[in-house]
Amino acid sequence: MNTRIVVVPLALVAGAAGARWVRAADLLTVVEQTTGHDAELAAARAGARAAHQAIPKARAQLLPRVDGGWGRAYNRIATEDFPTTTYWQNGWTVSLTQPVFDWSRWTTYRQADFIEARGATEVAQAQQASILKAARAYFDELAAEDELARANDYAAALDTHLAQLRRRQLAGEATVIDLREAESGVLQAHLQQQDAGNALQLSRLALEQATGQPFTALSRLADPVTMPRVGPDDIDAWANQAQAHDYQVQLKQIDWRIAKLEVEKARSAHLPTVNITASHTPAGAGSGYARPTTTTTAMLSVSIPFFEGGETEARVDETVALEDKAQDDLTAAIRQAGASARENWTRLRSGAARVDALARLAQTSSAAFAATQVGYKVGSRDSTDVLRAADTFYANRRDLIHARYETIMALLQLKAATAALTFDEVAGVNALLAPAASGAQPQPLRAPQVPPARAEFPASSR
Repeated sequence: MNTRIVVVPLALVAGAAGARWVRAADLLTVVEQTTGHDAELAAARAGARAAHQAIPKARAQLLPRVDGGWGRAYNRIATEDFPTTTYWQNGWTVSLTQPVFDWSRWTTYRQADFIEARGATEVAQAQQASILKAARAYFDELAAEDELARANDYAAALDTHLAQLRRRQLAGEATVIDLREAESGVLQAHLQQQDAGNALQLSRLALEQATGQPFTALSRLADPVTMPRVGPDDIDAWANQAQAHDYQVQLKQIDWRIAKLEVEKARSAHLPTVNITASHTPAGAGSGYARPTTTTTAMLSVSIPFFEGGETEARVDETVALEDKAQDDLTAAIRQAGASARENWTRLRSGAARVDALARLAQTSSAAFAATQVGYKVGSRDSTDVLRAADTFYANRRDLIHARYETIMALLQLKAATAALTFDEVAGVNALLAPAASGAQPQPLRAPQVPPARAEFPASSR
């Protein structure tokens, strides 16, 4: 069996992909690039600019309205027993309308503040989502690189063991069963190599799609990595903060306030409206007996609704139902925010403990694997023991890779649940990374040492 049949194509694919990459980057660079490239964030910013016009639009409905116009008219007057008279007449008109009392317009003006605030909140939410998307793409690629390095090491270890078995078989010291068992393990290891190589290509494409450009290499986690922790160390405090500040909760609160004002607007249809109107129309006669006439009028008008066929009552009932819906949506958002914060806090705490345990387990299983290999050489261990020890060590190493990156993502998601995920928070996580040189190749994840005390990330003050 040719054990290089999988390794060579993977190296060629990785080399071809690496040729397209142009520069190195850390997490903060990738996040900034993603937020500048994100079309959804750009759309939210455009929506916020539109929402910003709600206030001047509503204010305009309370200010005087002045209209002017000019016209030329043809007149023909036919009266029995009198000659028919025709003439042209032209003139201009200026009119002014000033609302004095219209509760619906005042309510719309009050709503405008919430509409503008909603636009700004949507931008903040979109930016936070963009940061999370960038971090997920970044750490997915690092995990894929580590997994490929692990799969390569696993395949190389089994290839070496298989070569030893073949030499022993020629010397009559290994059975056919041992050889077939080792060949099966090598095939499985090469399949993991292939899967890891494909996953790495997909993660690189995802990162390039998020940022709009490729990179030569990414800054990696220090080895050993210091897993972060957050303060306060109280799950209820984080849940309360999420229930008060989560962006989805803020949006639902705004929607509820807008819905309450919609009810007020619907009920204002029962109230009278008061307006002042004035017009000035100088007119000139072109021919005939008509004389130039100038008309100036001013009036205070009061409109009182008496009967509208039940439309106002129907609108009130509709808006009250929509207010109830907005209230229920807010309650659901508050519950979801609290649950999300509790989940991510638990994932962060358990993930940090899991990384500690897996780091120690990887150390012991690495030592056990090395000792088993030595024992096999001196005859105190058989081939099955070596394969089992290799599977245990490399499985622990794979679990450690997954646990490290998922723990960091749990930290970012916990910050996002409390609307506290900013570029400053990203910079704090970025400090856990070791700088990557341009053109550097991904480094394999070595057998980790027991990590030191964790860094503390205080809760963001609001």
